[in-house]
Amino acid sequence: MKKWKAILFDMDGTLFDTEQISRIAWLATMERFHLPKSEQFILDLIGRTYQSAQVVFDAYMPKGWPQEEAYQYHEDYAMEYKKTHGPLPKCNLKQLFTALQEKGYRLALASSARRENVEFNLQHEGIQDVFEEIVVGKMVAHGKPHPDIYLETAKRLDLRKEDCLVIEDSKNGILAAHAAKMDVIMIPDMIAPDDELKAMCYQVMEKLEDILTVL
Repeated sequence: MKKWKAILFDMDGTLFDTEQISRIAWLATMERFHLPKSEQFILDLIGRTYQSAQVVFDAYMPKGWPQEEAYQYHEDYAMEYKKTHGPLPKCNLKQLFTALQEKGYRLALASSARRENVEFNLQHEGIQDVFEEIVVGKMVAHGKPHPDIYLETAKRLDLRKEDCLVIEDSKNGILAAHAAKMDVIMIPDMIAPDDELKAMCYQVMEKLEDILTVL
């Protein structure tokens, strides 16, 4: 069995079912600002920071659209939804993380989300002290699908890329981990992997807790 020293988790869509919340918020934003409705637009945004999402905004939205106002509306809508319904964890996260720590793995979080969103989700589940390092999108120059966030997380852990296993749900996240030359397990959320994406993965698994079968 292959031995890694640290597990680097994505958050949205991997630990929490929050990509669905983001979808609901984007549909509400499109309605509010009379924007063209596109499911593919929503899918292409998954895993990206606000900065790295610019290419998606430019591809789908009309010139002159109120980008900053609409994006903030989306963020506020999603947060209010989470406050009402919760961020919906993918499994018993405390149990999963305890099992990994008992096996000797170091845990870190590498998320494109804003710091306040990360803190809300972790505090909601009482796991804010689980991760040795938390790196968010604004802490690196280039967001996913670039490798920066995973390379920065490994650097902060003082580990080689070979020592890290990434857990991801999205295409942009898989591309980022692959570009960082790290092993990655994909647990698909809203997007099923094609053969090219599968080839980049150490394994593709159905459920988050399934990672324990190889760790």
